[in-house]
Amino acid sequence: MQSNRKYYIGIDGGGTKTVGLLCDADGMIVAKSTAGSTNLKSRKEVDVRSAIQHVVLELTNRLQGGVLEGIFVSTAGGDREEDQVRWKKWMKETLPVTGFIVVKNDAYGALASGTFTMEGTVLIAGTGSIAYSISGGENRRIGGWGFLFGDEGSGYDIGRQALRMVASMHDGREKRDETFVTEVLSFLKLTNVPELITSIYEDPYPRMKIASIAQVVILLAEKKNRSAMMIVNKALSQLNDLTKAIEGGDDKLVVCGGLFQSDFFRRSFVDVRNENKLVGEVCYPALSPAAGACICALLFPRGGTITDQQKENLLSSHGS
Repeated sequence: MQSNRKYYIGIDGGGTKTVGLLCDADGMIVAKSTAGSTNLKSRKEVDVRSAIQHVVLELTNRLQGGVLEGIFVSTAGGDREEDQVRWKKWMKETLPVTGFIVVKNDAYGALASGTFTMEGTVLIAGTGSIAYSISGGENRRIGGWGFLFGDEGSGYDIGRQALRMVASMHDGREKRDETFVTEVLSFLKLTNVPELITSIYEDPYPRMKIASIAQVVILLAEKKNRSAMMIVNKALSQLNDLTKAIEGGDDKLVVCGGLFQSDFFRRSFVDVRNENKLVGEVCYPALSPAAGACICALLFPRGGTITDQQKENLLSSHGS
């Protein structure tokens, strides 16, 4: 890489995986690194520290004489001071950063990936769920309370409902849906319902495993399976409630997260919004939240929006 050229790192710390990107001042993405989840509320601290340092070290090794202007981290828990302190400490252990290090909520990267700015409204529905609005320097959040007493409509919530339904059907507390039970067990590579206890409770990261079940539930709902449709419809309604509580007028709503990778889930979400007469345009980002974190890094601290050239470069280099 060109000596003395300015570079920026954008990191998206998700509940399932962490992605870091290195871009230059023109918005060209030149390197990528991935690691496991960096959610401090669902993974051991030592594992989170290792994942963070792996990403930062792998990306900075690609500088080759370039100047790292700063790092922007968009991660679950990034608006909690105690988590910000730990992230910054671990990154500084890896390398002497002379530029800025900013750690923010995971909504920042997700939002910027769709608006190319650091302002607007975003709904994230992946392992967890949160709606976030940033306007004029003022932030507002709805949801994002974690899997123990929040995350309504999330992948974890869908997976948990599926497991509860399978258990209830096995007990005879409700009518057995053979297709539903068989498909859930098959997804988990199990042969009978009692095996769920060992499979879930002895998994090192049960939250992520439970969230992954949302994949098969959504596929079954698309095939009109009654049990799956009940769960998915409830999740869609809960996500819609999050956005109703935070959206303003006809604002654009950026939506992202693992659940929205499904075309069926996307269409169904729009249908629910239409039924509730929510008129704001739904935006599905062309860039990843990690690229959105790069946009935030490029904009820090002045704000505003990136240039047309930076936008074009980000879009052209993102998938390469």
